[in-house]
Parts: sequence; structure tokens; C-alpha cells
Amino acid sequence: MYAIVDIETTGGYAARNRICEIAIILHDGQKVVKEYQSLINPERHIPPQLSAIHGINDQMVAEAPKFYEEAKTIHELLDGNIFVAHSVNFDYSFVRAAFQDLGYDLKLRKLCTVRLSRKIFPGLKSYSLGNICDDRGIQIHDRHRAFGDAIATAELFTQLVENDSEGIIEKSLKKNASVVNIPENLDRKVFEELPEAPGVYYFLNQKNQIIYVGKAKNIKKRVSNHFGGTKLEVAKQAFQSQIHHVDYYLTGNELIALLHESHEIRKNWPRYNRAQKSNNPGYSIYLYEDRRGYKRLQLGRKQTGMKSILRFPNHASGFSFLNEMSKKLNICPKMAGIQSSPDACFDLKLGLCEGACIGDESLEDHNIKIEKFIEICDIEKSDYLLMGDGRTLSEKAFVLVENGNYQGFGFFDQDESISAWDEFKKYLIKYPDHPEINKILNSEHATKHYKKIKKDAFKSKVEKI
Repeated sequence: MYAIVDIETTGGYAARNRICEIAIILHDGQKVVKEYQSLINPERHIPPQLSAIHGINDQMVAEAPKFYEEAKTIHELLDGNIFVAHSVNFDYSFVRAAFQDLGYDLKLRKLCTVRLSRKIFPGLKSYSLGNICDDRGIQIHDRHRAFGDAIATAELFTQLVENDSEGIIEKSLKKNASVVNIPENLDRKVFEELPEAPGVYYFLNQKNQIIYVGKAKNIKKRVSNHFGGTKLEVAKQAFQSQIHHVDYYLTGNELIALLHESHEIRKNWPRYNRAQKSNNPGYSIYLYEDRRGYKRLQLGRKQTGMKSILRFPNHASGFSFLNEMSKKLNICPKMAGIQSSPDACFDLKLGLCEGACIGDESLEDHNIKIEKFIEICDIEKSDYLLMGDGRTLSEKAFVLVENGNYQGFGFFDQDESISAWDEFKKYLIKYPDHPEINKILNSEHATKHYKKIKKDAFKSKVEKI
């Protein structure tokens, strides 16, 4: 028997969030034989950005049963059956966590209708529940509510069974796990239930302190790499015996995993992380006026309270930009802070400088060049989004940068219609800026798979619609 499950939640990951609605459809492999649905009081606030998606708010669940009150019924529906869901690891992680809170370790075989659909119905542009149901002629009544989505998933599952000519479902149920040397203090079940998805993972010690933070495209696979190999190789890693638990945060894509990992390392200062522990504040280009009224540039370490023209993660990148732009605009290298001398710059002797360093170039002409430099810097600091995959197929993720400063990241349902730039901030999870973050966002390798959307272009596009 197959238990087809859909849930609505208070947030995107099970470690710190709860179920607020659940639906279970029992399926015998040919048809639906039983249906169950219930709102669940999550015993915590439902964020408005989640309510906007599934329509469930605090008032609706105030009188609903708590999970433990429905646990017996839910367990009877699930026990001994195969747990089926669209993006199954998401739903399963929440249901399992809810039972763990009651002292019971739920362990079921799982099937993912996303993975099955990719193999049985190949070649589709999207495998989100909404899109694949459209493609297969399946109507979804009450989209983004547990029962409506569960019934649609059940009908999809019926079609998958009918079209499974190669026995893909049966093959998917067979375990094919590689041997992993789990540290002696870590429960193997904790490892087995790690998601195979992008995110940040945490190794915790006996006192529940974070001792290592890492990022991964596939959390379970990356964690297994820490534990893999012979026992002798594992023993070489000094922190193995100190790992008592593994926690994780799903990010949907590797860029957000990189950004969140960087923040978590600086926030928690884990013992076994060496990279990104530097408190280097980065470098900035500053503007000042000398006694003659000539505007001058200077590259230096970022100073709190001082307004910078443009920021850089290190001196080399700042100097390279300053040198390139000053040559392009023919700004005196001494006035750009590239050369230092008591009198004329070196370029004047070569005929490459128009003489601002000794007053031969007029104040007005020189300052116009500096203003053009500032304009170029303002373009570099333009507000933009980096858009990528979310934590589920129906979700999109974004990174927000405003005035050259990292604001944080967020997630929203791709069916949402966002018509104003500030609407993204409803879904934004704010994080502090840092030179390491700036370094990641300026890396072509880290951002190459993400669509960059500038604010002006977004506004222009919206106005045309």
C-alpha cells in the first residue's frame, strides 16, 4: 500500500518548523482506497509570507488538533506503507520530525513522484506539481492546500504506475546505499535521513555546540565524504569522535549555500573551520578634497562610519579597478591615490598626465573626471537580484543586493506574481554584509548559473506589461 502525503508548514525546514496541515491518501497501486486530511495546530506563529502561499493563518489553526492528538491516526495510515510525495524528502522530514518529538522514530520506504516523473515522463520543461499536472491533464482543486495537492499527486501516481513499463518504481524501492563509516557517537539514523539536496550542514558535539559548518550541492553525499574511506583514514580526522549530531539548512541552490555557510562560520566560529574566520573588513575607495579644492581618491581599509564610493574584498581587486578606471578617464595617478610623491606624479614626465598634481590641469576639468569616476562606481553598485532554483520545484530563490551591499536571500513560490521591486522584501531573510560575501557575489564561478536582474530593467519590464 502507498501512503501519498502532502503537508503545509510554518517554514522551509523541519529542524525549526512545524506542520500546519496534512493530507494522506492511501493508494493500492491502482486506485485511491482511503482519504484523510486535517489542519494541525503547529503551536507557533505562521509567518505571513507562508500564509500568502497556502492561505493558512494563526486563526485557522487556533482550534485545530495538535500533532500529538492526530499522531495515532496518522501513524496507522503510514505504518507499513510506502511514503509517497512530490519532493518526498521535504514532506518526510517534517512528518518524521513530528514523530521524533513524541519519542517515536518513523522509518518508512519512500518514493518521490518528481524523480519517478523524470524517468517515466522524460523531456518535460518542468516537473513542479502544477506544471506536470497541466501536462498530464490532471486538475488541481485548492492548489497549495494539503488535500488538493495530495489528491493531484495520487492521480499522478496512478498514471506513473500505468506507464511504468520498465519497472522503475520497483527499482526505486531497492536500497543502493554505499558503505559509510558513521562516527561512533553519531546515530546512523540521523545520517540516513539527511536530505540529498543543496544546503548548509552542521556537525555538533556532545554539548550541542557547532564544531564544523560546510556547504554542499548534496548534503547527504557531502557528509558521507567526511565519513567515507577506511577506518584508518577516518581516524585521521581529529573531530570525528566529537560529532554527536548533524543538522542542516536547505538552501535550494549552491550560491545561497555559499552565502549562508560564510555567515554561519563567522557567527558561530566553529573549531574545525579554518577558512573565512578572518575579520578583515575589506577595502573601499574614498573621496576627499585637498586644500586647493581638487577632488582626490584613496583606496584604504573599510572604516566604520566613513562613506565609501565602492567596496572590494581585498586590496588587489580595489587597486586593479582604481588603476584601470583612472587610466580610462585620464585621471592623474597621484590624485587617484595610485602614486605618492611630494611633487609631480611619474606619469607627468612621460606626457601621460594633464598636470592636476601640480595645478596645470584646471580644477573644473579634473573634478569632472572624478565625477565621471563616481558615476561608473554608482553603476557598479546598482541594485540587482540573482535568481535561482528554490528548495522545491515550485519555488524560486533570490539574492538581493542594494547600493552595492548584500541584503540577504529569500524564497517565493514561482506561481507568485511580483509586480514591484519592494515586494521581494516580503520574502527576504536579512543577513549582514561582509567582504567575504562581496567576494562570493563577484565570483563568476559562484554566480554563473544564476540570472542577474537589475532593478531598472525589472521596473522597465513591469511598466511595459
